[in-house]
Amino acid sequence: MSMLDKRVEFRYLPLTPLKIGSKPIYFVGERGSPFHEIIINGSVEERKFVAYFVYGNEITGLMTCGYQNLHLYLWEAMKLLLMPPATQLRNGH
Repeated sequence: MSMLDKRVEFRYLPLTPLKIGSKPIYFVGERGSPFHEIIINGSVEERKFVAYFVYGNEITGLMTCGYQNLHLYLWEAMKLLLMPPATQLRNGH
């Protein structure tokens, strides 16, 4: 479909909302998916960060903490196959 310039969307990508104390945490991706590396953007000490779970050069899941509605934008980007490769996240782009 992408070779025909058609819009490709994965509708089965799960979103799991969690709440630890009063802090909402959202996990996007399938539970138990393998990963080799975790790339964290933000500050873990301030409890405002995004953690990307990487398998090879592909982002297999992500977790947001401390942001309001950011998980919806990243979830939609993963469904539409718009997530950048992990090398861009490692380089800070």
